[in-house]
Amino acid sequence: GNMVEVVGHQFLLRDADESTFKLMECDEKTFPYSDTARLQRILSTKQDMIRAYFVSHYDGNGNLDLEGLSKCCSAIGIVINHAELITIWRRIKRNNSSGLVPFNKLLKFATEETSFASK
Repeated sequence: GNMVEVVGHQFLLRDADESTFKLMECDEKTFPYSDTARLQRILSTKQDMIRAYFVSHYDGNGNLDLEGLSKCCSAIGIVINHAELITIWRRIKRNNSSGLVPFNKLLKFATEETSFASK
């Protein structure tokens, strides 16, 4: 969602390719919104609230999409921007090509250790 100016023209960056995401996730100092460990620590402080949110918002299938992740974070008081939301989504969606993930993947991410050497 950043604006970039190139030769006097402004461009809105809306998405990135896989290589760009991986680069950002491996360089948290330059790209702090892609710092998976920091985001995991934020979520880890809200584990009980995440569980309670899904118990009260369970719609029968137990799946979560990107919009649902955004709503969950907002409802439990986690203030993050779109880039941070995408970083969390990419982490919980790993090895899943559909637009849905089981909500327990978010809980697992919130409870796992902060070592992400397998980026």
